[in-house]
Amino acid sequence: MEENKNAGLYNVQQENETEKSSFDIRTLYTMVVLNWKWFVLSLVVCLSLAVIYLKFTTPIYQANVKLLIKEDQNNSNGRSSGKSQLLTSTTLGIMSNSAGIDNEMVILGSTALASETVKDLKLYVNYWISGRVKNHIIYRTQPVSVDLDGNSLDNLKMPIKLTIKLENGKYHITGTYVYVPSDPDKLPEKLKIDRTVARLPFTLNTKVGVLSFKANPLYAMPTDRSLKVLIVSPKMAGAAYANSMSISQTSKTTTIAELVIKDAVPMRAVDYLRQLSVCYNRQANEDKNEIAMRTEQFINTRLEKINNELGATEGNLESTKRRYNIVDPKLNSAQTLANSDSYTQKLAEMNLQLELLRSINEYMNEPANKYQTLPTNVGLNDPTSSALINKYNEIVMERNRLLRSASETSPSVTPLTAQLDDLTNSIRRAMSQAQRNADIQRNSILQQYNTYAGQLSSTPEQERILTQIGRQQEVKSGLYLMLLQKREENSISLAATADKGKLIDDPLVMGKISPKSSVIMLMAFVLGLALPVGVLFLINFFRYKIEGHDDVETLTNLPIIGDVAIASEEVKSKAGIVVHENTNNIMEEIFRSLRTNIQFMLKDNQKVIMTTSTTSGEGKTFITSNLAVSFALLGKKVVLIGLDIRKPRLAQLFELKDRKHGITNLLVHGNPTKEDIREQIVKSGVNDNLDLLMAGPIPPNPTELVSRPALPQIIELLKEDYDYILMDTAPAGLVTDTMQIGRCADMTVYMCRADYTAKASFELINTFDKQNKLPNMCIVINGIDMSKKKYGYYYGYGKYGKYGKYGKYGRSNNGRYGYTSTYGSYGTYGSYTSSGYGNKNDNSIKK
Repeated sequence: MEENKNAGLYNVQQENETEKSSFDIRTLYTMVVLNWKWFVLSLVVCLSLAVIYLKFTTPIYQANVKLLIKEDQNNSNGRSSGKSQLLTSTTLGIMSNSAGIDNEMVILGSTALASETVKDLKLYVNYWISGRVKNHIIYRTQPVSVDLDGNSLDNLKMPIKLTIKLENGKYHITGTYVYVPSDPDKLPEKLKIDRTVARLPFTLNTKVGVLSFKANPLYAMPTDRSLKVLIVSPKMAGAAYANSMSISQTSKTTTIAELVIKDAVPMRAVDYLRQLSVCYNRQANEDKNEIAMRTEQFINTRLEKINNELGATEGNLESTKRRYNIVDPKLNSAQTLANSDSYTQKLAEMNLQLELLRSINEYMNEPANKYQTLPTNVGLNDPTSSALINKYNEIVMERNRLLRSASETSPSVTPLTAQLDDLTNSIRRAMSQAQRNADIQRNSILQQYNTYAGQLSSTPEQERILTQIGRQQEVKSGLYLMLLQKREENSISLAATADKGKLIDDPLVMGKISPKSSVIMLMAFVLGLALPVGVLFLINFFRYKIEGHDDVETLTNLPIIGDVAIASEEVKSKAGIVVHENTNNIMEEIFRSLRTNIQFMLKDNQKVIMTTSTTSGEGKTFITSNLAVSFALLGKKVVLIGLDIRKPRLAQLFELKDRKHGITNLLVHGNPTKEDIREQIVKSGVNDNLDLLMAGPIPPNPTELVSRPALPQIIELLKEDYDYILMDTAPAGLVTDTMQIGRCADMTVYMCRADYTAKASFELINTFDKQNKLPNMCIVINGIDMSKKKYGYYYGYGKYGKYGKYGKYGRSNNGRYGYTSTYGSYGTYGSYTSSGYGNKNDNSIKK
């Protein structure tokens, strides 16, 4: 028996846990079903907004391209060797600007490069065709092309907005623009444009520049729509394109950069990527050829000067021969002349070196040439100076490239500037040392030259003069030919420059990336469901009063034995009696169900039922009185005791004027007898089986009065004559009278009222149950409005008098049987199983 009992308890607990776990799902389902109109409305609104959003939002497409960035063959691990630093005739004056794939990706994403691309494609002008719902952006298909002159375009501060419409065969041009004066003390002016033009092309002078309008012969201007035009500065448009583009390296082992751009027009994105590579190569080639171009300028300057000197020498030779009538002079001493020739040539070479050093030094001293590339490969024999000049030119090139996307104070530019300053000083020192060495060598050569010149003093003056002039002519001619050769080599290097970047494939449109129709619609659908759920959850979260059966189930584990509806005035006979004999209305069925559940909770020989509540106004007297009438209709002898002696209401409820008889008259006696009790009992006037033992006169000490031993004695005497004893007591949450009365009761019916009892009250109720301060507690919910739907709770009875299947009585979530919260029609009672009502500490079944 004990094992079966334990097994039964275990099964009950398991069923309770199972039902508890499904509570939230059932509540959510009920919430959705009962508020389905709000869910449908929310879904319709959210999905409609999503459709409107998709209709009005301009789609964004994504295009990408892969660009191969060629590496510098003269570089090894990012650093050039000392040998490769010297620009020989093999490199033909080409200077590489490769400083790593990371730097190249920064340059590709720079605003300066983007602005140059925008200028080439004229993307600083945007066109829209007006539509019924929204304006549609167009590209390459605009019927009228608008442009602003180049000088004004670079100085444009604010956008120019234009509208072009064809009216009666004429172009009506309207728009606005803001003129920002160069004087900071003057305020900007907002000006309007309003012109009508018979034919295009047409130019319009404005304060911000000259606007030109040109008709596109391939596309006609619509008569029912207008053309919207927006002109911005290339810098502003370039910044927008640079921000919309992302650049990444395809692999750490390659120098391939992947360029991805987002745009509302796929063809425009493709054109931008293609032109971006063109502008990148153009800038790279300009960087590479900068040294060669400056070298060419230096060579041309030297050629012009040497050509003049050579012409003067040849004129001097001609005049000397004419003056002395010399045609073919003979040399007096071959050996002396040969030695003299040798040192004359050496002296000329040293003079040439000194002249080159002086010219380069003068070039460096010019302020305009600061931080600019220096001439190289011009015949300077000093290897130290040549190497330093080559190194200086490389750093200048790198600094100029970085200045396109950074300022002079940028952390990446400042170190290069410092290196240039150091190299400038080093070059000056090297050239100064080379000049001193050349002076020493020249003096030595000059000394030897003077020795041999003295040996030729015996030579006729004519022959000596002609020889000197011939030597100068030879030196000048050799230098002139050398510079001509260098200029040709430099020209070849300019023509042989290869592109730094190469498109692997043509730009490709990857498709629309936003808005995602499926994602937007799914989000709208989810939001349409989530909004009502969230609102209902918040409403439920901030409710502090119980609303119905499900609220009470979540707040306590006590059995709920009945949900009592609000009684209509039609079913009341006296002030508050709604239960009558031979009637079959909603209130009758409710109290029949309540009566049945109480019978199942009572054990054998238990007949004392006490009703109480947390506070006044929750319907204790009403429920107790009608429950007593319901027990009386079974043919049982029932007595109703009014133990709420602080605020008695039984007499008022049964419309009795007797205020003298009552239980207080018995409690003041030490040992009341049956005769004393019978004297205080009055007839209810509702049913012959129901008697009333009202409160009687209100005592000054109610708590002490009910604590006397007389109360248990009265109850024991009443048990002998009555089948059921019901006690209407004071609120347990306000006074302690009920705790004293509870020692005489077999069962406590605890009242709560919908839309009245606070949820916080159940902390006190659960404390009473846990501490066993009240016997065999159960819950009755009073005051439920059956016609309302509130927060997922719905009660509806239908029309009585038309009974189909009768009402359902089943288990509550805690495993005890009670009247269910959803009322249909009533008739035959439901069946009961072994997990039905019993005492809190005894789960046995009353049969």
